[in-house]
Amino acid sequence: MFGISSGTRAQLESLEVVTANIMIADEKLNIRYMNTAVKELLKEAESDLKKELPRFEFSKLIGSNIDIFHKNPGHQRNMLSSLKNQHRATIWVGHRAFDLIVTPLKTGAKTTGFVVEWADAKERLQNLDFKGQLQAIGKAQAAIEFTPSGEVVTANDNFLNATGYTLAEIKGKSHRMFLEQGASGDIAFSTLWPQLRANQAFIGDIVRYGKGGRQLFLNASYNPITDEKGNVIKVVKFATDVSDRVHAVSTVGAALSKLAQGDVSFTIDKPFAADFEPLRTNLNEAVTQLASTLAAVALSTDQIDGGTREISSSAEDLSRRTEQQAASLEETAAALDQITVNVKNASKRAEEARHATQAADTSATRSGQIVAEAVGAMARIEQSSNQISNIIGVIDEIAFQTNLLALNAGVEAARAGEAGKGFAVVAQEVRELAQRSASAAKEIKELIRNSSEEVKNGVKLVSETGEALKTIQNNIVAVNDHMQAIASSAREQATGLSEVNTAVNQMDQVTQQNAAMVEESNAASATLANETQRLRQFIARFTLGRHYTAQKTSSSSPHSPARAPAPTAPTIESRPASGRSAAMYGNAALKQEEWQQF
Repeated sequence: MFGISSGTRAQLESLEVVTANIMIADEKLNIRYMNTAVKELLKEAESDLKKELPRFEFSKLIGSNIDIFHKNPGHQRNMLSSLKNQHRATIWVGHRAFDLIVTPLKTGAKTTGFVVEWADAKERLQNLDFKGQLQAIGKAQAAIEFTPSGEVVTANDNFLNATGYTLAEIKGKSHRMFLEQGASGDIAFSTLWPQLRANQAFIGDIVRYGKGGRQLFLNASYNPITDEKGNVIKVVKFATDVSDRVHAVSTVGAALSKLAQGDVSFTIDKPFAADFEPLRTNLNEAVTQLASTLAAVALSTDQIDGGTREISSSAEDLSRRTEQQAASLEETAAALDQITVNVKNASKRAEEARHATQAADTSATRSGQIVAEAVGAMARIEQSSNQISNIIGVIDEIAFQTNLLALNAGVEAARAGEAGKGFAVVAQEVRELAQRSASAAKEIKELIRNSSEEVKNGVKLVSETGEALKTIQNNIVAVNDHMQAIASSAREQATGLSEVNTAVNQMDQVTQQNAAMVEESNAASATLANETQRLRQFIARFTLGRHYTAQKTSSSSPHSPARAPAPTAPTIESRPASGRSAAMYGNAALKQEEWQQF
């Protein structure tokens, strides 16, 4: 077959001008021919093909076996060997996909070769993917097609069910039928469609009207579809019914408005759609929790208010008593200071007296010693007097003997006569001297006797003085002991009074500090009372309803502001949508009044 004849050459030349990508292989699967179209396709894909097929080389394709296109050639060979009719397949090489149409060439029953038509499957697969996406969107959303001028071409079941129309009732009709009646609808129509014809898509939340004027809330997109030249050939609209969401948003918005005004006495009792029911439940729980918390705060505020007033009153009493106590302690401290000074002076005087008694005791002891010495001296004097008396007695005896001898001498001189006259004179003189000596000795003896008597009396007196001085010394010792005990007690008393004085001064300082702290506590109580009043004023801004009943407080209380009466808890029900709504873009949950008419 592949011997090139003139007819065959003409046929191959004709393949060069066709747009189909033609490759011809012989019965052994060796590539014998490729037209220009397939060459351009494979040449453009060469770099990607070589990443997956290392043996692929575009310049050497003619004459190569088609096995280079397959990682497992045996499978393809088995399939082609049994191929009787045309076979279609899609192969993937890396990220590239090719559609293949394989047609066996036969001469009789014998296969003499294969014609392979190549096609880039990217566009087909992409269109298939787009088609699948559109089908998936059509299943989930309401879809409708319009001409560029706004006439209905077709609509899916979701759109028909949402609006209540049949396809026959809307096909060929203008999009204007879905808009609000009157001038506002006209303006919306005349604004939207020039934009769509200018290939400007619209996406947003809108309000539309179904059969019987039933209002619909939609999240929609108007999508202009263009041809290869960029001309808009139709407009496809995809929409999702968000009426349940709008109802939930509007109801929650009304609830939040009440909440912003301080009203927590309500609940939303009408159920939402299943997707939004948790929102209603959570909002009700949040409002209930907030109301309960505020009620508890209000109750605690009432209790704090009463307790604060009691604390303030008690603090004032305590402050007054503390000030009195501080004044008393101050006076006591001053008195103790004076007593301490007096006791210190008394202790000093007692110490001085103790020193004086010690000096007196020393003096008495010394006087006793002197008296003892005087008694000894008196005894010695008495002894000397006795000795003198004895000596005088001897002198008296001597005078008596001398007188006797003189008398005898006078007698003897008288006997001697004239011869003894001189001796008689001498004897007379001696006798006179003896008499005088005896007389003097007698006088001296008398004096000594008198002196001895006086000495005895002096000794007696000195002895008595010594006894008296011993008694005085003993008394002085006793007085000294007492004065020492008094001085010691005075010192201890002075020390104790000093410690008491220090303690009282400390108590005075602590009491002064306590008084200052009581003043601060009193000021803090007043501040707390003011803050409690402010808190009650804040709580009074909320309407708590059944969650709280204000306690009756004394009318004289400065911390009890008047509370607004709590109304009964209303129920927020769904409100009908307004006939006209303002613009709203995107998928945000906004109020009904913010929806756009198109």
